[in-house]
Amino acid sequence: MYNIILIGITGVGKTTIGKLIAEKLNKKFVDLDKNIELNCGVDIQRIFSIEGERGFRLRETNELKKMLYELSCCVISLGGGCVLEKINRDLILQNKSYIVQLTANSTALSQRLNASYKRRPMFNDMNDIKKQLNNIQQERVVLYDSLSHIKLDTSQMKPNQVVGLIVNDYNRFIL
Repeated sequence: MYNIILIGITGVGKTTIGKLIAEKLNKKFVDLDKNIELNCGVDIQRIFSIEGERGFRLRETNELKKMLYELSCCVISLGGGCVLEKINRDLILQNKSYIVQLTANSTALSQRLNASYKRRPMFNDMNDIKKQLNNIQQERVVLYDSLSHIKLDTSQMKPNQVVGLIVNDYNRFIL
């Protein structure tokens, strides 16, 4: 069976939506960043401060390999920057997966991130969050687009609406 993999910039709702999809389809939910934290014993922010982005990306690739080889028929939420590494994109494409790209406009994202930006290593200054979001989105949009089977804007939708659209499309995809 196919995994459902959620990709997109931080704040689009990958974890929230992923948990709801898993519940609706009676599948296991796995969050790549949470798995990294559990294996390291510290949060992502701490890993970035000790090892830098490069060190974190190596850990991310190793955990992604492990997850994709060991898990099937799960809902998997990837960190927003996971697609930056070619090896990760190749792993995602080689796995039997239905890939969902979630997006949101910069206003919705900045509102969502305002409360949690300190836990997100790519955002160290809330004064310039819209600019940071736009820069990150521009860097990654082509990569997200190259991987995804479906792209949904979560800006104006409630989580259950997003889940309904994903589940319906997933059911068509696996037929």
